[in-house]
Amino acid sequence: MRLYTYSFFLITFLISSLGFSQNKLKGKLEYKVTYKLSFQLDSTDADSRKSELMILYLGEDFSKYLSRAKILANPIVREGNSGHTARSATTNFHYEIIKQRDQDSLLYLLKFPEGDDRFVYEESKHQFNWKIEQDTKTIEGFSVQKATTAFAGRKYTAWFTTEIPIADGPYKFNGLPGLILEISDSQNYWNFEFVGLEKLSPKINYQLNLKQYAETTREDLEKTWYRYRSDPMGYGGGIPENITISAEVHQKYRESFAKMLEAENNPIELKSFEKKP
Repeated sequence: MRLYTYSFFLITFLISSLGFSQNKLKGKLEYKVTYKLSFQLDSTDADSRKSELMILYLGEDFSKYLSRAKILANPIVREGNSGHTARSATTNFHYEIIKQRDQDSLLYLLKFPEGDDRFVYEESKHQFNWKIEQDTKTIEGFSVQKATTAFAGRKYTAWFTTEIPIADGPYKFNGLPGLILEISDSQNYWNFEFVGLEKLSPKINYQLNLKQYAETTREDLEKTWYRYRSDPMGYGGGIPENITISAEVHQKYRESFAKMLEAENNPIELKSFEKKP
């Protein structure tokens, strides 16, 4: 179902001077794009396929991409009003991605599920060498055009619409002359499907204090994240004093985590670190 007409999106986005060198990022989020992400973390097991709703917020100065479950588990502020659900919502994706509209800046932020560890790394937005094809089709009433690219060890086919003239998309994808509504790798391990688009009324106030995050690189963060997930209880210097657990039980937990991580052999970015702590 088409939610908005073409003319609705002919808006002028303001230009700001936000940058990673600054400590704070602040602005209003005006639109919410919902995608259904279907993914297979274990390339050897088709039954391991899962799906999750992902959200791309679009604002005047930047976009914000994250799991819908993270939104449900944390407060949402709308023009001074806040609301949230229980923090029991679970997700396979604990990160958020910020793309700044007027800069070649992509921020990847990760807060560990337990504790206060927060990390951020910055990349160029321009990681995609798109080839725009002649093929067209319709997705939920929007006319879309095909484009292909390669990214992090995978080949992708995307469908974008110039009826929403915003060069953005789910995850890190961006750079086409319109919003990406659908994108999938050639083996269909990672498939983003457009679900809907909503104008936020009132707008969502968003601010980010980068002082709360430790600067790192993608490679170092992936290694740290792997080390945490290999042994969440022992991460950071040992089992906390308020947790009573025997060495034998702790070892069984570590073996269980190792088995889980071994099955996650199919990340969205294949050109990544080797699974070593």
